[in-house]
Amino acid sequence: MLLHIFVSFCITFTLIILTYWPFTHPARRQSLIKDFKPILVGISFGLTGLILSGISLNYLNGTLINIHIVPLLFSGLIGGPWSIVISGIIMAIGSLIIIPTQAILSITSLSNINLLVVSIVLALLASKKPISFHTLTAYFYSLTIEITVMLVLIVTLPAILKMKIIFGFIAYALFTFFSIFAVIKRLQATSEKVQLTYHLKEKDYLTQLPNNLAIRSFAQGMVLETDNFSVLHFDVDDMKEINFKYGHLAGDGVIKQLATIINDYVEAINGIAARVAGEEFYIILKNAPPAIALYHAEKLRHQIALHSFNINAEQTTPLTVSIGISSSPDNGIEFDELSIIAAQVTADIKASGGNQVLHANNIKFDNEN
Repeated sequence: MLLHIFVSFCITFTLIILTYWPFTHPARRQSLIKDFKPILVGISFGLTGLILSGISLNYLNGTLINIHIVPLLFSGLIGGPWSIVISGIIMAIGSLIIIPTQAILSITSLSNINLLVVSIVLALLASKKPISFHTLTAYFYSLTIEITVMLVLIVTLPAILKMKIIFGFIAYALFTFFSIFAVIKRLQATSEKVQLTYHLKEKDYLTQLPNNLAIRSFAQGMVLETDNFSVLHFDVDDMKEINFKYGHLAGDGVIKQLATIINDYVEAINGIAARVAGEEFYIILKNAPPAIALYHAEKLRHQIALHSFNINAEQTTPLTVSIGISSSPDNGIEFDELSIIAAQVTADIKASGGNQVLHANNIKFDNEN
């Protein structure tokens, strides 16, 4: 029996851990997992419970089937209330089907009927107070007590055997739950560190805007969706003079203020902005042909020119920017090509005095004449 219990624990542990990871850390392209997460989580944990039913049936008078509460709770932790309902129904009804020879008043049958009721009640509670790492143990203790009371009331066996069954269930449930809980918490902590590292890798430290790596990743995905977008390259006209006059710390403050203006404007029109160098920014505008890109660039350039940037509590400074634009498919298809063209346009603007907006199409037109 001990060997069987150990095997049951290993199967439970392995299945839950393997199910936990892809659903809580799906790859960016696994949209199916993200879109249908509650359903997929519920089915996965429901099948895990059915496997436990099959291997636990002949031990401790079938009482180990009550270990269903462990996959049920982790199903709620990952997928929410609907996952609880789905996994509970699969485990309860599925178990009743695979043990048709059992009497309706047997421990296994009553346990599965109880599981069905518990799943619905737990889902309702979880909709009010979601299952999280902070509430998971409280839910576990509550379900363990409920099942223990049920076993005390329904098991019609000699007192010694009844105590063996009840303590066997409690010991197995406690050991299994907290072993899995400890490992998942460690995995979660590691994942959070990885996610933070990845987040910092794609964020500009000073402005918290996406950086060069992030905007290129965004652009690669967007190129697959549409060929009608524009790339804007910003460059501050007199940043070196500001840094020389007020110091680099003050210059960093000006860059942060500029980033806020750019980001607020771009978010309102469903674009993305990134800081790619000291005073250089890129903007990608979806579904923006040259005329639309010119309109937004000029509006943003004007807004920046009218803004007073704080140097300190007493001093402010004006700021102007040069904005070069390139568009797909007019000037290229790939972001790398478009960004180089936009930067070249910006360089031409600055060479002629700055504080202007110019599209690559206009430069080609001028050269042809």
